[in-house]
Parts: sequence; structure tokens; C-alpha cells
Amino acid sequence: MKTTTQSLFHQATTFAALVAAAVYFSATTAQATNYAGNGNTGFGGAVGSGVLSLTDDGTNISGTFTTSGTFNDVLVLYIDTGAAGGFTSTTNFSDAGDGLRKAISGWSGSQRSALAFTNGFTPKFAVALGPRSDSFGGVWQLASGGNNSLNYLNSVNLSPTGGSASSPFTFTLPATNIGLTNGVQKTIKIFGTYISHTGFRSPESVAGAISGPQGYFPFSQLTFASYIFAGPPAPTNAVTFRVDMTAQTNGGAFVPGTDTVYCGGSFQNSPYTFNSFPLARVGTSLIYTNTFPDTNPTNSVEQFKFMFHSVVTNVDVFDSDLNRQFTLKAGAQTLPVVYFDYVFPTPSATTNSVKFSVDLGPQIFIGGFDPATMQVQALGTFENPKWTAGFILTNNPTLSGNSSNIYSGTIADGNYPGGFEQYKFVISTNGGGLRYEDFNGGANRFFFTPTNSGALPLAYFNGISTYQAVPITFLVDMTVPLLTHQLDLSRGDTVGCAGTFQTNSFTVGAAGFLLTNVPGGNIYRGTYIDRNAPGTGERYKFVINTNGGDTAYESPASTGGNDRQFLLGSAAATNPVVFWNDYSPNDVLLVDTTVTFTVSLTNTVDRFGNPFDPDSDLVVVDGDFFQPQWQVMSHFADPTLFGDYAGGHVMNRTTPTSLTYTLSTNLPAGSPVHVTYKYGIIHDNNGVNNTNVDNEADFGLNHTRYIRSLGSTYGFPLDLFGQQRTDLPGATEPAFGQLAIGGLSAGKFPVTWLGRRGVHLQSRTNLVSGAWQDLNATDGYSSTNWPVTTMPNFFRLVQP
Repeated sequence: MKTTTQSLFHQATTFAALVAAAVYFSATTAQATNYAGNGNTGFGGAVGSGVLSLTDDGTNISGTFTTSGTFNDVLVLYIDTGAAGGFTSTTNFSDAGDGLRKAISGWSGSQRSALAFTNGFTPKFAVALGPRSDSFGGVWQLASGGNNSLNYLNSVNLSPTGGSASSPFTFTLPATNIGLTNGVQKTIKIFGTYISHTGFRSPESVAGAISGPQGYFPFSQLTFASYIFAGPPAPTNAVTFRVDMTAQTNGGAFVPGTDTVYCGGSFQNSPYTFNSFPLARVGTSLIYTNTFPDTNPTNSVEQFKFMFHSVVTNVDVFDSDLNRQFTLKAGAQTLPVVYFDYVFPTPSATTNSVKFSVDLGPQIFIGGFDPATMQVQALGTFENPKWTAGFILTNNPTLSGNSSNIYSGTIADGNYPGGFEQYKFVISTNGGGLRYEDFNGGANRFFFTPTNSGALPLAYFNGISTYQAVPITFLVDMTVPLLTHQLDLSRGDTVGCAGTFQTNSFTVGAAGFLLTNVPGGNIYRGTYIDRNAPGTGERYKFVINTNGGDTAYESPASTGGNDRQFLLGSAAATNPVVFWNDYSPNDVLLVDTTVTFTVSLTNTVDRFGNPFDPDSDLVVVDGDFFQPQWQVMSHFADPTLFGDYAGGHVMNRTTPTSLTYTLSTNLPAGSPVHVTYKYGIIHDNNGVNNTNVDNEADFGLNHTRYIRSLGSTYGFPLDLFGQQRTDLPGATEPAFGQLAIGGLSAGKFPVTWLGRRGVHLQSRTNLVSGAWQDLNATDGYSSTNWPVTTMPNFFRLVQP
């Protein structure tokens, strides 16, 4: 579901969050080379706001990856060693054998986000670093082809597996894995892209720039980084950091002479290790400073924060905004004095004025701004308190043409000149609602505090500077919500579509974009004039507006519940017709259905080696059919799991002495017929000592089955606890298949298959010519008896 996006400026960033997804290589004696992310926060900034640090000892390439976001997806580092056989794109990579292979390929198995390599970058190898949930990282040699075509070379010994989200990963990459010779100097090229386990690509990158809208769209790697393996020690450039603690001292939060001030960032060999770089007080002033030998390449864009430790509260306090930044220069470099956390005292040591200007002409044209009822403001670190609404910009209505739509204002800024500052424009309504800018991945704008006074360049709200009018037609098949009464036309429900094409606002309800029924069916259609610039990657979802005023967003199966996407062109276009949630009537339950799960725990040992004790242990089942989904497995280590989350999940023995357990639960109409689930054991249950109930198999190894017939009840076949550990195909039921013909009996051949609704047989007497004949009466069945004939017959299963 689309949620209102708030900018990141007001979220306090603690050090724990800052390093929540740090990836550390093994330590070496060489100096590290750091590479910053591209600043994009499309996936939350885990990579775009991150720092990659590489070093080596002539044998192993080592490094650190530190982020200020949550590392939920995959970082793929493509490596070009200069060897023959490199690739110019991922277009022909179709290895969907597992999540990391999908990430390297940019291929979900049905959808692709191809990455073109440019400017002489032709990688031959890739290192894929999975999140903690994967507990795995590896190196592959790139290759075209389908599943298992990528040549797996080696594990990179990712450690630890599981554990705290704030604890670091460590791994080691032997240089020989990517064709390098130990101790022989070689310059290699690297580029990192952030991508999901299903090939859904983010615009975030590290060690180079990337272009392309978020999702299954074509992307281009624009730049790359170079690294010298077994090279000479890097030259150092002295950088002096300075911070003024006056405001914190005046407010009583900081005690000079007692509390300690630190700085941390990408400039360090181990980024953001604050405690290793303390700052010293300058005389009796409240300015703290120190100089660091930065070994990164000159012109690197470095990121950093300040922190102080309070002795009284025993708490580390950080700059609460996004990272500050500077560009590394050759030789000695002294950064401007800044106030800690951008909070300047009254009076400030310096007062400067900053003029903001924004052209709202495009917003007025597309309906995103009404001069009669709305105002535009600038918010940022230049205010005191920072990021507070109230600095309203005004226009000059006496000007002619587009100039009359330029809004501007000048404000006093008490920060020191030269300091890195952040801001956004915000449109407010008379009713008090605020609409923040939301473009470029949600990143804040920035400027460096001017000396005395300065004017910022003219900006466009949300970066929209063109006036467009491109008709886009949307089509959705609402058969399933009509059959399950999620959409009830008799009570006045309506069908709509909401997305960024509506001037980025996802407007729903009567004031939104409503679709109308195409006579003769259940398809709803509507055309919207998209005012955004051609080339914009648009996001959208279909919605149901109920007569009671509620809105239900679809959760498309093809996007994992995320927004649908399309790339806006310059001419009228019609998006393909899709089913609501991507489910046809054959993909969901049309009536409420009681589904029974049954599992055998005979001779069971969980994945940690603990045997099952039926006298003291409990058995639970969890999956995507529960609401909320996977609640028990998401809280696998809760010591009081049984009391907190397991209601409705605990299974019963079929008899007092049986080792077979069962549970029946109701799945409402509209639920998918494809069910993914997992069993777990609560050992020695007394309500307080569960350690890890996710103990049937490793993360992501589940049972999958299909509800194959329509009715009020359905029973799944018997499962074996832990089968997916030794026989994953046996625990993963296909959608349909297993077509077989038995021996002749009473003049007929039995034909059997694994069937489901929407799947039927076809027959043909000649594989060389002639058409396949539909046997529609077999739809939803799993067997038939075929009479003997003089003609040969061939059969196949189809799902139209």
C-alpha cells in the first residue's frame, strides 16, 4: 500500500542505526580506500548513503561497508579485472536459482531490470552480499544462460549468521578467486548496485553512479571506481574537523571538561568508529577540534557526523540529521566550524542571510499548487529550531508571465559560513496539511552556508520543471473482488487508480481518479493526463473506494505487494490490463475455506540438532495465510512466544499418543490458493523459555502447496517436519504437472496429473502437425480414463 512519504530530516539517527547494516571484511595492514554511495535513498538509503572501504594484504581483498539504513536487500559488487570475457550488460543473465543469483542477474524468473555497463567497464566477476536473513555471501564468475549458469566460485565466509541487526558482518575474498596473482599489483574496477532477491533494482549505488527508475526497468551504470590491488601505501591528506558545543552547553546537555566529543565518518579506515577519533577543546572556548590523516583518493565526497558522550546520563548523543559531507582536497584541509546538531545559540557567533527561490509554475499547471488556498515554505537546518514550519515564501504578482509564479524569501541563518546544510520545500494548505517534496529518492536538498549573505539557485518543487500532457490509460480486471464481495457495487463502491502520475500525490476517494466499467465484463478503464516529464518512472496501484469512505489498496503478487510501475513516454499509451492483486478467479478462494494442515514428527530432530519430545514440546504452524503474515516466525526468539503470538498457531495431536499433528484454520474468500508455510517446535514449553521456534529449516526454506478444489473445506497431504532440509522439491508443490499415463484396464488408459482450477488437458494425434484440442471438462480435475483408439494420442496440461 502506498504510504505518505516523510522526509528523513526529522528522524534522529543513533549510532546503532548508523551501523545497523555494516559489512566488514577481515582486517589487514594496508591503508583503506573509501567509496561513498550515490546519495539516493530509494530503498531507504542502505547503500546510497553508505560507504564502501577496500584494502588488501596482497593475498586477500578486504573491506568495510557501512550504512545509515537497514540492509534488507542484496549489494552486488561487479568486478572488472581487465581479463578477457567481460560483459557489457546483464541482459542475458537469467540465473534465478536462488535470491543472490537473481540479484546478480537482475532477473526474477519472469521480470528483468537489465543493467548496462558503460565507459569501458566490463565485469567478469560479482560478489553478492546478502542481508542477515540470508546469512550468506559469495563470489561468482559471470555467464549468460538460465538457472545455475553463473559459475559459483567460493563462499566469502560470511560471519556471523543471525544475531543482532547492529552487529557487523565479516568476510574475506581471496584475490585468486577473481584471477589476480598474489602480491602482483593490478588496478581493478568495481561498481555496486543495490537490488532485491527478486531482481527489483534500486537507484542506489556505491563506488559509481547509476541511472534508471526504481523497479523492473533498464538501468545504466554511469561511472565506476578503481582500486589498486597490492599497491603502494596511499598518500595521506590531513583534514581538520571543528565543532562548536555552545548550544548544548547552554542547554545543560553537555558539560565541558567532563563530557567527550568525537567525530566519525567515511574518512576513517573503519568508517564511523567514533570512539577512535576524539576531539580536543580549544583553550577555554567551546570549540572542539582534531586532525585526521585521510588516505582516501582526493576529490572523494566524504560523509561524517559528530557525537558526544554524556558522563551524567552515560548516553552517546549524535548529530540527528543526515550525514554532513565535504570533498577531500590534496594536502592539509581545515573544514568550517559548525554547530553540533545544526543548533546555533542565541546570540550566534555569526549571522548570515540565505535567499530561497522556487518556481511553482509547473505545480500550478498540473494542479499541485493553488495560490488562493496554499502556501510554500522552506524548512531545514538553517532554522532555529531546525526543520520547523513557518518560513513562508511569497511571490511578486506584479511580475508578468512565469516570473509571477516564482516564490522567494530571505531568512537569517546563525550557522557558521561554509557549513553543510540541508533543506526541503513544503506546500501547506489552509487546513494545515503539509506536502513535502518527494523526488530523487526522498533525498534532502543541500547548500553550504554563505558568508554574510547569499542566494540559492532557483529550484522547482519536486524537480518538475516542464509542462506535459500525456494521456495514460489504465485497465484492471475486477472479477475476483466482485466474486468475493470485496467490491460491492450495490453499496456504492467505486474503482480507482492512484499513483505518482497524479502529481505524485496518490489521491484516492471521490476526489481521486475513478475508473468506469467496460460494458460486457468486469474490466474497469480510465484515462489520465500525466503532467510529469517523459522518462519519469511512475508508481501506482488500483484501489477500491467503499461507500463508507475507506480505501482498499491492492497488493500485487508480481511486485511482492509493492507499487506497480511504468515508464512515462512522450505519447499517449495504454498500460496492459491486469487482474486486481494479479489474481485471476482460478488463483484465489471464491468462498471461505477451512484448510487443514497435518505434519508428522516421527523421529524428528530440529535444524539445531535438538530432538522433539512430544511430552514437553509444542508444535506450531505459521505462514503467509495468517494475518498478520509470519508473525510467529518473525518473533522466533521471543521467550514468551506461546503467550504473546502463538494463539491459533498451536497444532494438536491426532491421538493422545500420535506423533502426527493437525490444525484447521479458516481462509477467507479472496485468499490466494497458493499457500507458503512452515512448522516449528517450542521446546520444553512452560510459557517462558522459547529460544528459537524457527527451527524446522533455514530461513526461506518453506513448504508450499495449492488448494486445488473449490469448496468449504480442504485438507493438505501429510507433511514431514524438516523435509525441505533434505528434499526441498518434495516440500515445494508445483502449480500443476506430473502428467502420467497408466496401463490399459477395461479398454481404457488412466491419465493422471496434479491439477487445479484453471488447468486442463489438451490432446493431439500428431506432434508434427495439427492443432491441440482442448478437453475443457478436465478443468479442476486430476484424472480421466481415455478409451483405446486406433490413433496415437498425446496429452499436455495447459493453464491459459
